[in-house]
Amino acid sequence: MLTESQQNKFNRLSEILRKENQTHNLTRITDPEEIQQRHFVDSLVAVDIINKLAPQIEKPRIIDIGSGAGFPGLALAIAMPQIELTSVEATGKKINFQKQTASELELTNVTAIHARAEELATALRHREQYDFAVSRAVADLAILSELCLPFVEPGGYFLAWKGQKAQQEIDNAKKAIRILGGEISQITPYALDENASDSNLQIVVIRKITPTPKKYPRPFKEIKQKPLGM
Repeated sequence: MLTESQQNKFNRLSEILRKENQTHNLTRITDPEEIQQRHFVDSLVAVDIINKLAPQIEKPRIIDIGSGAGFPGLALAIAMPQIELTSVEATGKKINFQKQTASELELTNVTAIHARAEELATALRHREQYDFAVSRAVADLAILSELCLPFVEPGGYFLAWKGQKAQQEIDNAKKAIRILGGEISQITPYALDENASDSNLQIVVIRKITPTPKKYPRPFKEIKQKPLGM
């Protein structure tokens, strides 16, 4: 349940996103109701999952990879003020939007970084330093796993938002996930509404079992051309 202050921040976030999108093309979703469902509600599906996976952690460290205009990261930061969120995005205009918005909404638990994930993952202050990695980025699970799992400490989790092809992606990514030190922990289905287009949505939860070998992640061109394990 959101407090009145949190609800107000979500309302303000919607207003800022729609205004800035007119000049910076941050998202294709511009209708207020769609923003509510496809950005906010969709992002917040992870709240219960995170709370159940790590109830003992007072300040979960979460990194959002390929965060775009700030989702799920900004939404999680509003709904879960106890978290320490790092948001990583390679597109300058999007990370600038996140920085400005976090400042305006007084989200002191947000750090927005303009960087490529495969490069940032080699930095000691980020590699295997997070309890959770999350990503709604549109990419195959094998690719996302190589970009995200190096940030997660052993015992932590990577949460990937997926659609109708989730099981196929999981089957194709199992070898990559194992090489990277993870294993499939759970698959959580959910629905935004009753529309057929929103059916079969799932969050794939991958648990980090062992450290990721230092040679991963590879340069993105190599990751994309030859996904790990395929």
